[in-house]
Amino acid sequence: MAVLRNRVAVLVLWLFSLAAVGTLVHAQARNPAPATDSTVFSGPDIGFRATESGGKTVVGKLVVRVNGQWKDAEFAPMGKLQPLTAK
Repeated sequence: MAVLRNRVAVLVLWLFSLAAVGTLVHAQARNPAPATDSTVFSGPDIGFRATESGGKTVVGKLVVRVNGQWKDAEFAPMGKLQPLTAK
């Protein structure tokens, strides 16, 4: 009886350790790189990334080229505009 109890205890501890390690590893996993197959309609350094289209409307984001990669652009609030030389 004691041998069975010990085996069950070891099994429970082993399963608990597997769950703990799985949770830790999952928390440390990196997010996959964003898809780069979307279409960018662009000039030299500013563009529009089309994310979906349907009918007569195209939906997307404004993007800018930084070091050869397209990055999403955001507009600053009206009260916080600064010249680029101030950075």
